[in-house]
Formats: sequence, C-alpha cells, structure tokens
Amino acid sequence: MKHQRIISLLIAGAIAASGFSGVVFSTNTFAKPRSTLKEKLLDFLDKNGIYYYNAASSYADNCYEGVGSYDGVATAGLSGLQSAFVDQYHDIAAQLGAQYGIPWEAVVAQGILESASGTSNFARNRNNFFGIGAVDSNPGAAKSYGSAAEGWRGYYEFINNNPRYRNHGAFNYAGDPYGYIQAVKAAGYATDPNYVSKVSSIIKAIQNRSTEKGWEASSAVASSSTSYAGVANICDNGTAGNGDVNSMALALSWADRSHSLNDPNSAYRQALAATGLSNYGEKYVQMGASCDAFVAAVLRYSGADPNVPCCGTGTMLNYFASHPEKYVEVPNIGNQSNLQGGDIRIKVGHVEIYTVDQSGAGRIASASHGDRTADHARGYYNDSGYRIFRLRQ
Repeated sequence: MKHQRIISLLIAGAIAASGFSGVVFSTNTFAKPRSTLKEKLLDFLDKNGIYYYNAASSYADNCYEGVGSYDGVATAGLSGLQSAFVDQYHDIAAQLGAQYGIPWEAVVAQGILESASGTSNFARNRNNFFGIGAVDSNPGAAKSYGSAAEGWRGYYEFINNNPRYRNHGAFNYAGDPYGYIQAVKAAGYATDPNYVSKVSSIIKAIQNRSTEKGWEASSAVASSSTSYAGVANICDNGTAGNGDVNSMALALSWADRSHSLNDPNSAYRQALAATGLSNYGEKYVQMGASCDAFVAAVLRYSGADPNVPCCGTGTMLNYFASHPEKYVEVPNIGNQSNLQGGDIRIKVGHVEIYTVDQSGAGRIASASHGDRTADHARGYYNDSGYRIFRLRQ
C-alpha cells in the first residue's frame, strides 16, 4: 500500500481552524489509531487524504501491512496453530528481517516455540512473543508492547541493540536461518541445550510452507539488490530512500530559529524518545540540541537506516564512508546543482541534511551542539570541507 506524505505545514492551519488539538502530525507514514481521536476530526483527515500520528501510540504501531490470515490448511509438518501463526506473521517478520538483516524463518520459528504459537500469556496479554525482558529469576519482567507490530519489532531491536549478538556473528547469517540460530544461542539467547535442534526443525517446516505459499526466502533477499542494506522504510514497501529522509528532516525541525535549544518540535521530541536518543548519556543529545543526534533521529525514525550510530561526527562519517552498500558519496562541487533533498553533509565537527522544502528551495536542516535545536531556517551555503553522502534507493 503506497502512502501519501503531506507536510504538516499544509494542514496545520486547517486543523487549528477546526478547533482540534493534541495530535502530532508527521511527514512520515503511520497508521491511524482511531480510538483516541474524535470522529469529526477523523472524517476531516480522511476526507482530505491526510495521514496522521497520535503521540500516545508508538511510532511502530500498526505501520506494517503484513498481519495475514490463515488459509485453514495445515501443511509441511506444522500443526494448525503453527500454520496459522506462520500465515499471520510472515509478512511482519519478513519486512523486519529485510530491514535488520535477520532471517525471518528463524524468527518465526522462535516465536512458535517461545509463545506456543501465540497462545502464551505474554503473547496474548503483552504482545511479547519472545519473552523479551524476562529472565529465569524474574519472568514477570517481560516487556509489554502496545501491539503485535511493536512486539515483533521489539525482538529485532533487542538483537540489534545487544552487542553480544553482533560479536557472535548473528548478522553474518542474513540468508541462513540455521546459522543465525546457532549464533544467537552461542551468544546466550537461550539456556536450553536443545534449543538449536528444536528451532531448526521448525525452521525446516516453515521453509516448506513458504515454498508452498510462494514467499521469498531470506536467502533470496540477502543475495539480491533488495537486501536489508537497501530497504529503507518497511512501512512504505522499501521505496523510502532520500525522499523520506528529506521529508522527515523537515518534519523534525522548526522552520525558524526563534526556539530555545531545549525546545524541539513535537515530532522531534517523539523521534528522540522512539529511537532511544532521549536516554543517551549526553544531555544535549537527549534534548535534541546536537547535530549528530538530529541526523541520527531522522535516519532512524524514518526507517531509512535504523543502524546509523550516534553519537560523534567522526563515528558517523566513518560509518557513511564504510557502508557503500547503503550510501553513495556525492562530489562536493561548491554549489547545490547536484544535490538532492535528503543528502547528508558531514565533516568532523558538524553534520546536517540538505532538504528541499515545499516551494522547491534548498534548505539546511540541522541542530547545533549546546546551541540550538533542529531547524531548517538556513539556505544552502558552500563549504568545501563537507563530504556528501546519499542514501541508495
């Protein structure tokens, strides 16, 4: 489903005139949580094709297209419950797997084993299919998620954000579910000595059902040009790229510089919280008054690159330069004729995003460490010290 993006500035006046408040608008694509908005406002938004975001709901909530339905036929050695679980969550797992570089077959198999095919107490009452947060000494510490979509992303985030999994090579097996399970077990994911064999038998059955359904295997995704390195925003069928970086940079920044350094706009506040930057150890990163935090928030919150590091411009520069599968370096020719909205301009000491606003004008979206929150008030300026990187489409 292709979503329309509408810059919030186009609708702010109309919404204000209609007398409604409490809704944060974003240029990114989110689902429509209907329960918290008045029907009259919903009618207005729907009539005008406006996609909106409610700050009370997580940014990941329901943004996937892939909650499927069971065809009623148990095959491939799977029980009816297992087959239903695979059919229901294949799309979410595959989309997230493509984004994070984790084989979806392995994750679905883990979900079947750990949630009893979605029937466990954690799965039913907390949308937690993997026991994330629970430990043997305190199983009740399992996290609660607001939706099934959040619960699935929670698993991928848990693996991605724990260095021990990367250190044990988990991300070397984007197309190999069996190798992936062995890697996460070696990293301490499970204590059951038979965990690998149990999950592997389920993986085999899932692969057989996948073949019957005509689904794309993780091995095919990992070896193709649409592998996780090139998938930007799973909520937009992987077509995000620079366009989403551009629109997100505009959405998370003020249009002027009349705001204090601890006054990020509402969308930026939400992005800082959703991407974990508001919990970072440095206060200016937490409040959004840091150039590297702003760029990291844009790339992560848009879904364009959830793995971009923060913080430190030297670290970010090295990351962009060392990931040619994600970013292409654009020559700095001293003018903006070869720039596109969403291009990242970076040098040690500062990083910013070149954007194109509604009028077609080139604007620089940035924040400054300890000086100002994010804005796009400044026009293009020449500085030969910048290197320019563009997210690959």
